[in-house]
Amino acid sequence: MNRIADEQKRLNEESRGRWDLYRSHRERVTGLVVESAASGGSLCVLGAGNSNDVDLGALAGRFERIHLVDLDADALQAGASRQGYEDSEQIVLHGDVDVTSMADLLARWTPEHPPEGDDLDACLATVAGRPPLDLPGPFDAVASVCLLTQLVASVVNTLGEGHPRYLEMVTQVRARHLQLLVELLRPGGTGVLVAEFVSSATFADLPKIPESRLPETAVQLIEARNFFTGMNPLVIRGLLEADPRLAPMLESVEMTKPWLWDFGPRVYLVCAFVFRRKPA
Repeated sequence: MNRIADEQKRLNEESRGRWDLYRSHRERVTGLVVESAASGGSLCVLGAGNSNDVDLGALAGRFERIHLVDLDADALQAGASRQGYEDSEQIVLHGDVDVTSMADLLARWTPEHPPEGDDLDACLATVAGRPPLDLPGPFDAVASVCLLTQLVASVVNTLGEGHPRYLEMVTQVRARHLQLLVELLRPGGTGVLVAEFVSSATFADLPKIPESRLPETAVQLIEARNFFTGMNPLVIRGLLEADPRLAPMLESVEMTKPWLWDFGPRVYLVCAFVFRRKPA
């Protein structure tokens, strides 16, 4: 284990008992995946963790094979067991998977002891040149479930926002994750990226906002630059629609209306992006 993996394990253990609290958020996420993808085939869920975000029964009714991927193998097992799928051949668990290939590198550093320039260059090169994940893809559908924010947070906790190359690292991690989602899709497959981008820690009235006002509230918060670093939904949509490495492979990109996720200690504002890879 390293510092990054230990922290992820701690967070999963802390949130494991919030199954009932996540109900509304889980229904949103599961519904998006089920409704956007064709019936049958395979689904890969990145950042599955405790599977509090997804209803495995509903997914099992839609897909022939479901692959759950996370850095925390114990969380995957606990989540599958809670929903009665610990021995299911339909659901395959892939634990100890670092989707960035840099968790071991980041774990060496802290804001108090940041990397030297050459070390950071090597880390960025590792992200950019990450080999394909050892997964049985490509898949008919891929979902990243509130994982991107965690990947960005690992950079924050390693470099600190005062580091001169902090934004460079965040941008690279974000870009590589979007590329990974598209690469894991077979031609004609559907991707779903679910991402939280604001919390009640920086906007205390967030839990009080009615659903009908969430879109305008999201715009106001974005204009005020009140969002997690690297998680501006408009920028993410722009990357999917116009990035020269991504856009040529995609035939459609849609951004959902935002919703609230009661996480327990905090409430998050969440949105999702649904995109389809061009047929061969």
